[in-house]
Amino acid sequence: MKLAFLKRRKFWIRFFITLILVPVVLFMALVAILYWKQDEVVEELVSTMNEDFEGHFEISGSHISPFENFPYISIDLEGVKLYENESKDGKPIVDIKDVYVGFNLWDVVSGSMEIKSILLEDGNLNLVQHIDGSFNLLNALASKEEIEDPNEEFHLDLKSIELENIDINKLNEANGMYFDVFVNDATSNFKTSNDRLQMFLDSKFIVTYIDNGDTTFIHDKHFDVHTEIDYLSDEEILEIVPSEIALEGALFKMEGIIDFANEMYLDLKFHGEKPNFDLLMAFAPDELTPTLKKYDNQGQVYFKGLVKGKSINGHSPFIDAEFGCSEAFFANTINKKKLDDLQFKGHFTNGEKRDLTTIEFSLQDFSAKPEAGVFSGDLLVKNFAEPEIDLKLISDFQLDFLANFFNLEDLKDLSGGIELTMNFHDIIDLQHPEKSIEKLNESYYTELKVTDLSFSLPDYHLPLKDLDLYAVMDGHEAHIDHFDILIGNSDLHIEGTLDDLPAILHHTEKDVLTHLEISSKVLDILELTQPQNDTTKGFDEVITDLSLGLSFKSSARDFTESPNLPIGEFFIDDFHAQLKHYPHEFHDFHADLIIEEQDMKLVDFTGMIDKSDFHFSGGLSHYDLWFAEHPLGDTKVEFNLTSAMLQLEDIFSYGGENYVPEDYRHEEFDDLIIHGVTDLHFNEGLQSTDVMIDKFESKMKVHHLRFEDFGGRVHLEDEHLTIEDFRGTLGKSKFLLNTTYYYGADTLLKKKDNYINLKASRLDFDELFAYEQPAEEYASSPEEHEAGFNIYQVPFPNLTVDLDIDYLNYHLYKIKDFSGAIRIQPNHYIYIDTLAMTLAGGDIHLSGYFNGSDPSHIYFKPKMRLDHVDLDKMMVKFENFGQDHLVSENLHGKLSGDIWGKIHMHADMVPIIDDSEIHMDFSVLSGKLENYGPMEYLSEYFADKNVAKIIFDTLQNHIDMQGGVLSIPNMTINTSLGFVELSGKQNLDYSYEYYLRVPWKMVTKAGASKLFGKKKGEDVDPEQEDEIIYAEEGKKVRYVNIQIIGDLEDYSIKLKKEKKDK
Repeated sequence: MKLAFLKRRKFWIRFFITLILVPVVLFMALVAILYWKQDEVVEELVSTMNEDFEGHFEISGSHISPFENFPYISIDLEGVKLYENESKDGKPIVDIKDVYVGFNLWDVVSGSMEIKSILLEDGNLNLVQHIDGSFNLLNALASKEEIEDPNEEFHLDLKSIELENIDINKLNEANGMYFDVFVNDATSNFKTSNDRLQMFLDSKFIVTYIDNGDTTFIHDKHFDVHTEIDYLSDEEILEIVPSEIALEGALFKMEGIIDFANEMYLDLKFHGEKPNFDLLMAFAPDELTPTLKKYDNQGQVYFKGLVKGKSINGHSPFIDAEFGCSEAFFANTINKKKLDDLQFKGHFTNGEKRDLTTIEFSLQDFSAKPEAGVFSGDLLVKNFAEPEIDLKLISDFQLDFLANFFNLEDLKDLSGGIELTMNFHDIIDLQHPEKSIEKLNESYYTELKVTDLSFSLPDYHLPLKDLDLYAVMDGHEAHIDHFDILIGNSDLHIEGTLDDLPAILHHTEKDVLTHLEISSKVLDILELTQPQNDTTKGFDEVITDLSLGLSFKSSARDFTESPNLPIGEFFIDDFHAQLKHYPHEFHDFHADLIIEEQDMKLVDFTGMIDKSDFHFSGGLSHYDLWFAEHPLGDTKVEFNLTSAMLQLEDIFSYGGENYVPEDYRHEEFDDLIIHGVTDLHFNEGLQSTDVMIDKFESKMKVHHLRFEDFGGRVHLEDEHLTIEDFRGTLGKSKFLLNTTYYYGADTLLKKKDNYINLKASRLDFDELFAYEQPAEEYASSPEEHEAGFNIYQVPFPNLTVDLDIDYLNYHLYKIKDFSGAIRIQPNHYIYIDTLAMTLAGGDIHLSGYFNGSDPSHIYFKPKMRLDHVDLDKMMVKFENFGQDHLVSENLHGKLSGDIWGKIHMHADMVPIIDDSEIHMDFSVLSGKLENYGPMEYLSEYFADKNVAKIIFDTLQNHIDMQGGVLSIPNMTINTSLGFVELSGKQNLDYSYEYYLRVPWKMVTKAGASKLFGKKKGEDVDPEQEDEIIYAEEGKKVRYVNIQIIGDLEDYSIKLKKEKKDK
């Protein structure tokens, strides 16, 4: 009965409730205790570490995490950071988002607070090895005071450490080596017995190695490590039991010891065997992995490695590795192409001294059999400080197999054969390449033969066809027997020699001479550079009969290691070519160019284009500034150009079009000499350019002119062109030019106004342009006036022009003291502010403007003053109803007066009178009216007078011409016919209506002459000049009113008085 309670239901219910509640209540109590103590624990931990170590610790916060690190109760330390020192310079060494510190439940109850486990989640460990060899982490953990027992000091009794998503990187500041290890997951458990600590490690991580900024083949390599490590604390030895390391799925075995007390003595062994190439492919760069997976492979592949010796305090361990394969093959799984019987043996060691001088690498008995051909070779490299290389290679295979085996999709239709034989033995001194190597230590022989190589590229529109190459290197000399290639319709042939190829390999200072002979029957530049479906216009030219000889004389060091251009002497031995669209023959080209480190000298550059020759020489100093990232300083170019004969037609015609002005199209320059200096000023880029011409001499054959005393300065800066004191004498013309012009697009950046200032003691346009006066009977049509160049069809700048010409000859006009100020504006207006000249024995002053805003309707609005201008010397041409006329054809005398109006102009600046408005206040003194039709019609009334030559003393009036009608108000003229009054109108089609008032006395005499006639033989002499008849003052005169109406075909004369306008 004593156990009857066991049968009661309530008992069991209470029992299970108690069984559940007691641990829960106990757990909650422990959590509460830990929560109560967490601030104390965290504060004590941070305080202790900052007091004891040189580094600085920070924690942003904490909270209880009872299950994160179960069975331990954890405190989550948030935002844990560790800096190298108290100043907190640079990035933190440790930057972890969450650090879970685990405690045993019973330790918490007892109050010991021993740390049993640590879990790190999400963060970085940034390790740096400084130039002095110290580590930032060790510097940070350097103790301020000696710690006798770290476990006791920091309450450590660790049983496990875990890492999740922790990025550990290490940088060596001295050599730029950078390791990055991203730990996905790592778990380590500890067992302790006496002096032995056992650690079991399971980890997965990704490794990347970067050397001085360059990514190596160790890039994103996936490791999976399972190992057991025993640490003997008394002996300070770490034992690694036989373990497995998986690298990209390939397994390696590793074992050995690390003796910390003996300067980090290493004794590690690695080995692995596979029936395929997974072992070696694991070390391949990631970029090759997808490609390698396309191949099936088998073979006996092995790898053995040993690392042994001290590794710190200036010591390097001994490294020895062997690898190889036999009975292997690679097969393309796509097209079944197979590389068979592959075998090789490799060895690497750092040798006895453990440095570059004793490093040795060998690849022996390397052989393989493609489907057709052979491939075998041996390579031995000793002493990587001064590499001694011994290479033997024999290969012969067809390229179509290579294309199929490697799936070379970028090379279409690859075919052809390659044969290569090489025997190479040499010692290369990397520190002192200038030291020559004894001939007995050298052995060079290479023979390369390429036959019928053809292929197509996806990014190029033409196939490469029939490439043939044969080259031999025997001893020091390399010889290209032939290099032939066809691309489209173009062909190219190259042959040449290099007299000392090993000197290039050794980077010696010995001069090496290279010579190339290049030739081609046809080079179609447009076909080579422009695909058929490309709408972009290429360079349309075809070169035929090309031959080019090139030579280079330079040391290998100067050629390859010069900071800018290759240093040496370069020659064009001969050049010949014929072009299709530039229909000229290039021949007899030769050049000699010397390039130094900062300067270059063009000793001579000569050649001929058709019959034209040129000789160019010069020098360039400080060309190195052109290659500087931030150039600062000056570059000077001196140039000298001479030519015995230079035909412009040979140089400036292309594609059937000649770009020389017609007057100079067939000009020939003889004995040409040009010398000058150009200064280029740099300040973080090209700041300005100065060109000084101090000599320009030549004589022209067609124009019979000679260039003399040419020179001046041309300056370019901030998109401004400045010409200063540019002088010259050309034939009879002698001038001085100063100009400033802004050619930039943004007018807000313009610093100076555009202007041209031309001064000349003499300017002979007729001589400069070989002007010939047209035949007198020739008359230009309106179409011819408009057919020439129209300046108003080109853009106008804002420009001021100042002219000061002592003597100007323009189309036979002899003009003196020609001066003016002219303004040109972008709206195609030309303003003549002032223009003065002495012409035809008189003075002319002009102002006004041209309006060419509509290039097809050009107007001139002048204000002109003439003083005593001789009309016989003036000969101003105008166009009237399609015919050219001169104002001095009928009227002669000294003209003075004012002219204004609005004149329509042709493109060649000839006025169109029938579409203009002109007003004149004028007087003509001591004049004549010759062969004027309306007056000649009165000859029968003035039978005793010469009406073909009427003399007058003064002709003064105001005349208006508008709408093609010339209106003449009444005026009195004392003439050789008598004193008459004249008025009327004349249309520009030569129809007219004149009214004359002639004294009755004169008509009476005329009537008598007509009535009685003249006896035979009494005709008026056409050269007769009658005296002027003046009106008698104070005497009453009776007049007869005569009307003359007519045109060029007919006329009538009758008595009629002019009607007065009311």
